[in-house]
Amino acid sequence: MKPSLWVFWYGQFMEFFTPHLRAYFDVYIYDRNGKNTQSILSVWATPSCLENSAWCDFVLLGYPASWVWQLIQDISGFLKPKAVIFDICSIKSSPASDMLAYLPETNHIIATHPIFGPQSGKNGIEWLTMTISNVRCDSDILEKFSQIFSDGLKLKVINISPEQHDKEMAYIQWITHFIGRALKDIDIPDSQLATSSYSHLMEAKEMVWNDSDALFLSIQWDNPFTKEVRWKLLSQFEKLESWVQSEK
Repeated sequence: MKPSLWVFWYGQFMEFFTPHLRAYFDVYIYDRNGKNTQSILSVWATPSCLENSAWCDFVLLGYPASWVWQLIQDISGFLKPKAVIFDICSIKSSPASDMLAYLPETNHIIATHPIFGPQSGKNGIEWLTMTISNVRCDSDILEKFSQIFSDGLKLKVINISPEQHDKEMAYIQWITHFIGRALKDIDIPDSQLATSSYSHLMEAKEMVWNDSDALFLSIQWDNPFTKEVRWKLLSQFEKLESWVQSEK
């Protein structure tokens, strides 16, 4: 018998990821607005209400990082003792702190970040990267949880602290999304003359094409290390422009 997984929030990522999770969990999804019932059924998951989190073995928090604290307070009174609570936010420090502060001490807490999405995983997710941080979880439970993703889904699982995750992602994720969004907004064209380097820029644009504004802004605002990286990059752009003009 598979363990039960209750998912809060159904968006593009969960529509993509749920079929992969169903091999290892019986998946129940709470759709706050009730607008995605047919889509939830199409991925062979079960629409669920808020109270049903009380009897699930695992609870997945799919909200943006800045909203996690409110979500936790909404569901904390329903949670099954010893249930494993984990988030999939792209930022780790603040959700980890919020889960530790507001979730009952009887619950295990893990912070995760699947570093892929519908675009990068459209041809399969094997060997793509997922980070796992032990916020408050028994080692044997954490090991079994990790094995679902490493041995089962064949992901590259990296154990890392929330702070170190955010320090590295301030470069890796912020620069990719910021430049990709800018390239999307100026609509750089495909071309038969495209070089390999230009094709990589096209890929960066396509990677963020369907990302929501909420995800983009969460990456901009919620990572405590992003501000410094943003300042460095934008300052360098200004210096380059000044140098180019001075060399005329």
